[in-house]
Amino acid sequence: MKKDEEVKKEEVPDVEELKDKTVATVTVKGNTDAPDLSELSGEGDKVVEEVVENKVYTYVEQMPSLPGGGGNAAIVAAIQKAVKYPPLALRNQVEGRIFVSFTVNAQGAVSDVKVVKGLGSGLDEETVRAVKTLPTFIPGKQNGRAVSVSFTVPITFKIQ
Repeated sequence: MKKDEEVKKEEVPDVEELKDKTVATVTVKGNTDAPDLSELSGEGDKVVEEVVENKVYTYVEQMPSLPGGGGNAAIVAAIQKAVKYPPLALRNQVEGRIFVSFTVNAQGAVSDVKVVKGLGSGLDEETVRAVKTLPTFIPGKQNGRAVSVSFTVPITFKIQ
């Protein structure tokens, strides 16, 4: 049993309000006829697929990762490990941080390696070389499809 307050009171419209309204016994049909698409042709999803393939994402549902996992920290660590301090930079005591960008394509390969902010003295080239030694990634995925994803990571150079 419901309490009186819980029962919705239905507002009955006033006779005056209904005076100029039309009451019909026939349901009026809207324009729901399917348009004629016979002159359209094509391969349906093909274009969508190509757009997805060629777009480079900066963030996807499932980011690319190195085979051992560990996210961005593992990527930075792998690059740092591969870097050999260039003699010129050592001689000139050049230290600092380089920002390097690269793309991991749908096959997991590293491409398009660029130094965004460099230090010179051979460090930029060495960073690019180190990034190119990264193993094949587990590709990033968007909507269940492998896609290209671009990364920008900081690589710190410090003379030990």
